[in-house]
Amino acid sequence: MTTCLALALAVPQLAAADEYRLGSQDKLTIRVAEWQTVEGTFRDWTAVNGEYTVGPSGTLSVPFVGEMPASGKTTSEIAAAISQALQRKLALADRPEASVEMAQYRPFYISGEVQTPGQYPYVPGLTVLRAMSIAGGVRRAPEGQRYDRDMINAKGEFDVLQDQRVRLIVRRARIEAQIADKPTFDVPKELAEDPKLAS
Repeated sequence: MTTCLALALAVPQLAAADEYRLGSQDKLTIRVAEWQTVEGTFRDWTAVNGEYTVGPSGTLSVPFVGEMPASGKTTSEIAAAISQALQRKLALADRPEASVEMAQYRPFYISGEVQTPGQYPYVPGLTVLRAMSIAGGVRRAPEGQRYDRDMINAKGEFDVLQDQRVRLIVRRARIEAQIADKPTFDVPKELAEDPKLAS
């Protein structure tokens, strides 16, 4: 059985249980706010706030920041990079606060001997066994389990090989007896102990 999992540009990489690394097609929710000291309130940056998708080249395009690398980074690293870029590009005295959350994980793809190959949404903690389960498990042939047929064929081949083995052992014993000028030969030890042949 060859079951191949092609996990969306690889199944999303996890450095630790909570350290998801971003990749192409990940969707993020970005929120930026700035503390207004004079007014004593936070001001939302509505021009920046929203949902963003990591592009095919692994970059993220954020207003006032531009294109920034995102692939292989965590959401906290992206949040820090956005805050720093906004402060630098807009010459702000105080750094705005940015938060980045996962809106939707990039998909993974599964193909091979599964019931329903295709694209599926990634969920944290995904294992190969769970991915197989999501895809409906191992494919079954319409006329019954192909694997049952394979097992029967393998058993038949094994029996044929066992029979050939017995013949070769007897032949070796006969040739050794002829070389030693013996008119007969004893049953080889390997065969004498075989319960199938003893009966």
